[in-house]
Formats: sequence, C-alpha cells, structure tokens
Amino acid sequence: MSALKIKYKKWLVLVQLLMFVLGCTGGASKENKTVGADRLESVKSGKYPKFEFSKEIHKFGKISEGEIGVCDFYFKNVGEDNLIIKSVESDCGCANFKWTKKPIKVGEESKITIEFNSKGRHGKQYKVITIFSNTLQKKKKLIITANVE
Repeated sequence: MSALKIKYKKWLVLVQLLMFVLGCTGGASKENKTVGADRLESVKSGKYPKFEFSKEIHKFGKISEGEIGVCDFYFKNVGEDNLIIKSVESDCGCANFKWTKKPIKVGEESKITIEFNSKGRHGKQYKVITIFSNTLQKKKKLIITANVE
C-alpha cells in the first residue's frame, strides 16, 4: 500500500472517531446543558447558591418492618445564585426522593421529600442521603434513622 493511502486511512479513522465523540456529547439533555452553564456562570462570577436546612437529621423512631416512613427536609437558598439539585442518592436502595427540578432562586424555600422503605430491614437503621447540586461544595449530606421492629 502506498504511503498516501495509509495517511488517507489514518485521517479517515480520525474523522470517524471525531464524529462519534461529537455525536455522543451532542445528545446531552437540555437540562444537563443548563446545569453545566449555570455552574460555569457561578464559577465566573464567584457567586454560588447555598443550602440552609431547618434540620439535617430525621429520626423516624420505632417503625414496623414493611412500613414506609416519609419525611421532608425543608431548606432555603441563602446563597448568591440559583440553586439546582442535580440528583439525590442514598447509601442503600431503600429510599425514594422527590424534589423540584427547577432552579431555586436566592431567598426561595423548597423541600426534599424522602420515603424510607423498611421492608426487609431490622433493628437500628442509619442512612446517609447525598444531595448533588451546583453549590460550592457540590454535595450535601442528610441523615435518616429508624428502629425497625
């Protein structure tokens, strides 16, 4: 094979690879692009949102195995920019979460609702809930506890 054909094939592979990469990143959701843009604006301006929770630990106390405990964590954005919660996760698969997907403006209040499913659990339970957001710290941890009988 001639040197020209080899260079052409390498160039063609490079172009195909580039098209693949651009195709993969071009499919990002509008929401993800917005969150990224908001984070970039916060970095540029030096202004960040900030959580202020009314409580960071919820104790369900005694609950029966199989019962679903529900609690709300109320907070206010006391920062200097819109607050966006990207996701909420737990250290187990025993909880579901509800929160607003819209940006929370400076001074606004909102809540995160947690549903703890005690099915298959026994004894003292200590669960860490992690909130991923566009704050300077990027993560915020909340705690729920229960004594499942």
